[in-house]
Amino acid sequence: MASGRDYHAAVRRLALAVVLTAALLVPAAAQAANPVLSAAKRSSTAKSAKLQLQMTTTAPGKAKTVLSGSGATSGRNVTLSVSTTVAGRRVPMNAIGVVENGAYVMYMRSPLFSTLPQGKTWLRIDLQAQGGSVGLDFGSLIGQAETLAPLAHGLVSTKRVAREQVAGRPTTRYRAVVDLRRAARAVPAYGKQLDTVERATGVRLGRVTQDVWVGADGRIRRLRTVTPTTFQGARASTVQTLTFLEYDVPVAIAAPPAAQVFNAS
Repeated sequence: MASGRDYHAAVRRLALAVVLTAALLVPAAAQAANPVLSAAKRSSTAKSAKLQLQMTTTAPGKAKTVLSGSGATSGRNVTLSVSTTVAGRRVPMNAIGVVENGAYVMYMRSPLFSTLPQGKTWLRIDLQAQGGSVGLDFGSLIGQAETLAPLAHGLVSTKRVAREQVAGRPTTRYRAVVDLRRAARAVPAYGKQLDTVERATGVRLGRVTQDVWVGADGRIRRLRTVTPTTFQGARASTVQTLTFLEYDVPVAIAAPPAAQVFNAS
């Protein structure tokens, strides 16, 4: 059995993955001034998508942590089937993120939750309530124009790298440098979110690098972001890679049966 600390860390990592995945495809007002911004705007209008996800966190002297899997989005709803490492053991997880009464709610299922009451296999987490306890507004993060604020208002440079294949499709790879502080000054709501993340991690965020693969259809086929963070009290770096396999395909996402759900809030 994983320790309580490992359990809560795994929950936080998966919650972050779900929220970031959901945020990427929410429509936002970005000015299409170059191919990367144009692709972000075009991708954000998709009604649904199927994707692959990988998040790798590394810190000096500590074991690398990897969360990977696949999923789909439909509007603001998200479903993911992933696995991660907890106490040196690979553990599968399923997650469903949906909007309920205007608040973003996540349902999680995993062997980690073996202590749930009998008959309960899903853990329900109200991200709006959990975020409020630390001053983070998940509803704003997911549903407002600041979703693409870093790219729309903090773009420093865009460089074409190469022509590459992504999931069997031809794409053009670009490397973008994004100034998060510039975006924060331009969009006050995003600035508040950035300040909260910095307080939680103890890391001052400035410029980050994003690699963007744009397909012949003008949509993002892969997005890779490198972000400084902390892990077990040490400075670390997280690389998140999202690969979009299909856009605008039939996707059905719903909360699990209420009888199988334990409410964590």
